[in-house]
Amino acid sequence: MLQNLGVGGIIAVVVMVLSLVGMIVCAKKQDSVAIAKPAAVGLMILVLLSAVVILMKTGVLGDQGTQKIIQNEFTYTKSSYVMLGKHIADKIPGAKILLIVDKQRQNDTRSPALLDAFKQGLGGKATISATETPAIAWPEGRPQPNPEEMDMIPLQEVMTAQSFNDLMTKYPDCNLVVSFIGLPNDVENMQVWTMEPEKRPKLAIINGAYHNLKSALQSGIVAVIVAVNPSAKFTDEAAPTDIKAAFDKRYILITPDNIEEISQKYANMFQEVK
Repeated sequence: MLQNLGVGGIIAVVVMVLSLVGMIVCAKKQDSVAIAKPAAVGLMILVLLSAVVILMKTGVLGDQGTQKIIQNEFTYTKSSYVMLGKHIADKIPGAKILLIVDKQRQNDTRSPALLDAFKQGLGGKATISATETPAIAWPEGRPQPNPEEMDMIPLQEVMTAQSFNDLMTKYPDCNLVVSFIGLPNDVENMQVWTMEPEKRPKLAIINGAYHNLKSALQSGIVAVIVAVNPSAKFTDEAAPTDIKAAFDKRYILITPDNIEEISQKYANMFQEVK
């Protein structure tokens, strides 16, 4: 069995098992830990993707079926980028955007397609003035992985507030920072929270944690967050062809205008800052 799976299939099995365990743990703690429910949803998606890889490797699922599932999920994902761009175009027209993205990888067709979806949403009503990837400074005292291992570590796990601060200092004319990779783990150290209001850019976030950003949304520093809808149902039904309909089945936009409503409706999405 393992020989038939190959290296990629074995990795998929390991990822699926670990994700399943994590999903169960998060599900049990969703009433007490704010980020548990969105984390469980993310892990569930990872379990499904791992299962697809395993089925493909074992020949149970043919290439046509695999591509259909992947394309269906990608339709939903693209809708989130289009709607993020559209929200910016509607609410912050004329914005000069500093776009923060993941590091480039060979044969990556997904990232360019998502960027195109975002631009489609902008519709020319805002300008991407700069596109950058945060620099990585490996923590002192920790053995640094070799380049191959380093490339496998998600950027979100090692990027820091300082790298974001450096980019905002580099592009002071950008009045909106859009991050396709969320915010760093030490988000409290970002200088944006203490900048003078007239010099401070707003933030727009997709693909990142947001459980500790309620006050940042209330203040308007964070202009919009794209989040998985806690009420979303994940099925094998074909995604709607209408972009907004696809978005509404999977995602919500959290903004200063609806943060109170959202936080009351989904109490576990945010945690109190202690």
